[in-house]
Amino acid sequence: MDTTRNDGGDGGSLEPRVARLESDVMQIKIELTKLTTRSEEFATKGDLHKEISAQTKWLAATIIGTAGLALAVARYLFG
Repeated sequence: MDTTRNDGGDGGSLEPRVARLESDVMQIKIELTKLTTRSEEFATKGDLHKEISAQTKWLAATIIGTAGLALAVARYLFG
């Protein structure tokens, strides 16, 4: 009795499985394309550094300006 099987041992279900894999690969390609497109809009480390630096400068200028204005008002009212 020959115990080796040359038919793949899957009972003939190889083609539907391959079709399912091909369908899944197509879905993966579509999702990868979507992610690649979205990733082009992501901020880089350099972008974030630049924006945080600009925000810090504006915050410092606003604080200094507000303090100067408060001192001027105090001097006018009490001086």
